[in-house]
Amino acid sequence: MIKQAPLVMIPGPTPVAESIRQAMAVQTYGHTYNGFVGIYKECLAGLKGIFQAEHVIVIGGAGTLSMEMGLINTVRAGEDILVVSHGVFGDRFELVAKALGIRAEVLTCPAGQLVPLAAIEEKLQAKNYKAITLTHVDTSTGVMAQVKEVGQLARKYNTLYIVDGVCASAAVPETMKDFGIDMIVTTCQKAFGTPPGLAMVAFNDRALARREELGTVPSYYSDWKNWLPIMENPSLYFSTPPVNHIVALNEAVKIVIAEGLTERYIRHNRIAASIRAGLAAIGLELATAPDALAPTLSVVKYPEGVEDTAFRANMEQYDVFVAGGIGALKGKGFRIGHMGNICINEIVLTLYAIERSLTAAGIALTPGMAVGAAWKEWHTYL
Repeated sequence: MIKQAPLVMIPGPTPVAESIRQAMAVQTYGHTYNGFVGIYKECLAGLKGIFQAEHVIVIGGAGTLSMEMGLINTVRAGEDILVVSHGVFGDRFELVAKALGIRAEVLTCPAGQLVPLAAIEEKLQAKNYKAITLTHVDTSTGVMAQVKEVGQLARKYNTLYIVDGVCASAAVPETMKDFGIDMIVTTCQKAFGTPPGLAMVAFNDRALARREELGTVPSYYSDWKNWLPIMENPSLYFSTPPVNHIVALNEAVKIVIAEGLTERYIRHNRIAASIRAGLAAIGLELATAPDALAPTLSVVKYPEGVEDTAFRANMEQYDVFVAGGIGALKGKGFRIGHMGNICINEIVLTLYAIERSLTAAGIALTPGMAVGAAWKEWHTYL
């Protein structure tokens, strides 16, 4: 039997478009070679436009490094931050803060729901926090936070506003000036659709002023002041960048810009609506409240009698990979990533595999119902 290339429909890494794969495969340039310097500059300029950022740093690493860079360059050990968490990845800010000696107060809520804005404002009224952190889309619960509304509160109480954009950037509006965001910490392998390997931080002059106030920071590699001269002139040297990853990201950024931000956001909403129409057609329910749904992934509850490991193993028999639940939802459901450079084709293949896997688990359903419902939604959306 001829095996197809696996379709990775987890919440990152996401499927990599052929032009991005080809960009990644170019001969490795010297990191101060003029041709690469031009690519690096083009990539950074594109990202500044996407985020409305005054400064962007892109280096080797991952989203967790971006989070650490965000805190280490703006908050001293012993100072207080407010962490608004909708799941595992919101909670990670507390762990990063603890490692840096920063005091973190965490606001949480039941899995799949939104932390009330009134609860956030109550905290900001009661204490002068140096920063507030918010995960735009938490990949453990599928919750999309109220980023603009929290930004208004951060401005009202003069608190630096740090947004984790890992599962939102390039798929959901995240314009810093419009939303009152001082910093976005993110990465490349989700909606940007490149192989993993880059830490990305976009920030404004207000955040940079905070870095200047700190004097020294307890890091060398993560210190913005060591990287900013390189971002202004990539022909300079501080530490060797991951050349091929940056070439690939530049191609991804060009794809985003060519599609158009508004059009890209609409396409992600269309994808989410279509795949959820398919899930609903076969009786599957989401673990996320309707007012908190993100367009980049769906967290799906298992029907009674469906076992997590066996279900996902059956999915793999059809060369489609989904992710298991984590945190409070571990073992209770599965997670489908639907972001980046995908369309109806990936949706159809994923829903087909879900139908077959549910059937293998003993769930009675009419073949093709999910695919048909998704197809109808796709063609009637808007």
